[in-house]
Amino acid sequence: MTQGTVSRYTANTRIGRILRRLVWCVGQCRIARALRRRQRYLQQKRRFHARMRGLEHSRLLDVSHRPDANVIFVVIDCLRNSQLSCQGYPRHTTPFLDSLQCRFTAITASPWTYPSVATLLTGLYPHNHKAVIAGSTKYLDRFENFRKLGERVLTLPEALFLLGYETYFASAIWLAHWPVRYRVVPQVYDQLPKAGLILDNAARWIHKRRHKPFFAYLHLGDLHQPLNPPDSFRSFFGKVKDLPNIKTWDFERRQQQVASAREFQEYRENRKLLYDNTLRYVDSVIERFYYRLEAEGIMDSTILVVTADHGEELWDHAELEAGNFYDPRGASGVGHGHNVFNEIIEVPLLMAGPLPSCRTPDHYVSLADVVPTIADVLGIRHSMKFDGRNIFRDHGERPLLSEACAYGHEKKALIIGRRKVIYSPDDGVLWAFDLADDPKEQDPITDSRTTSALARELSRILAGDERARVRRAIGGRHL
Repeated sequence: MTQGTVSRYTANTRIGRILRRLVWCVGQCRIARALRRRQRYLQQKRRFHARMRGLEHSRLLDVSHRPDANVIFVVIDCLRNSQLSCQGYPRHTTPFLDSLQCRFTAITASPWTYPSVATLLTGLYPHNHKAVIAGSTKYLDRFENFRKLGERVLTLPEALFLLGYETYFASAIWLAHWPVRYRVVPQVYDQLPKAGLILDNAARWIHKRRHKPFFAYLHLGDLHQPLNPPDSFRSFFGKVKDLPNIKTWDFERRQQQVASAREFQEYRENRKLLYDNTLRYVDSVIERFYYRLEAEGIMDSTILVVTADHGEELWDHAELEAGNFYDPRGASGVGHGHNVFNEIIEVPLLMAGPLPSCRTPDHYVSLADVVPTIADVLGIRHSMKFDGRNIFRDHGERPLLSEACAYGHEKKALIIGRRKVIYSPDDGVLWAFDLADDPKEQDPITDSRTTSALARELSRILAGDERARVRRAIGGRHL
């Protein structure tokens, strides 16, 4: 309803009075929402600055040496690494992302947003940074079981703020800022905004601060359900049929998938097509954002990191999950947070800007590597402890961990080169995979001679981290 529509009716008609009242109410609601957003923003800002004033950072950070390169993180929620065209995917989904100078394949530290973002901003695995769901059975909707990021843990945006950086944090997904609440001052959106809006707002913020070093974290939610690309991209690779629940999820239960096989196949093909069309939109707006900043001369002194907090399952392991893993929702094969198969924990890690020369390694890296890499590239002088490493110093194959699920019993994955183990004791699962011979993880190896060595390595890593925490707590005495 517009003011022009209202003006067609005379002031003396009942319909005219009702319409004017309706327009006034809509305006008041918008004002109220804006005021609530402003109130939340100011509260977050006060809490953030109070934490910064009370933070004893001198033991962790030398603030006398201040870097001057900018840093931008663009995190694409639910981005499957396999869906990038540079990975051999048949649709040309990501021409711009394919062009970025440094490309790695990373294992995310967790299969869902809350612990994964905490790892991305601290360089610590979830069992060390503590931002996880507590309890033997996980269920994301039980917010009382959410655990906070450790108070003594310093995040990358906090460290850069202490070094004189302007910081900016915007997310389409509320869970992305939740693990670092009061560690950043987030830009909060009432509704799920498209990537173009988040990136355009960020570009305007950067333009005003281009003469001072800045850190910007931009979390895009377009690939998270509900999928709703602009009309110009909805049929980019082909027309998506208007099926029920095509933007969200259907056929979440294995019984539905088997009982209605023909309808399920049609739905799955169209849901994947909609995902790919949406990804092509996301790639295009990141490209626009990049060249807008490049035209202003900003990218010459800016490190750009593009990655994902986790991937997305599109029925890859529905049968295995239904028969072997407990999910309190009764779902299998869809979404994220419920398991640690590679379609959920394998993500791209792309970088550009003033970086060391890089080559694409033939092994995985970890999202826990991002903070230590940025710290080294910027030349930050610090004594912070990380689980990750600088990825530009090729360390070869090493154990990489993913853990802290959102649904069902706890599951952990450990990957060492071509070998992988999935361990879920409450589900009775201890499986190994040879990722070279079985890259889609369809044939789990249960032979104890194969699984036991990987299980021991997983236990050694977790026990070693626990001993290190105890040593720090009692002042470094040897245990």
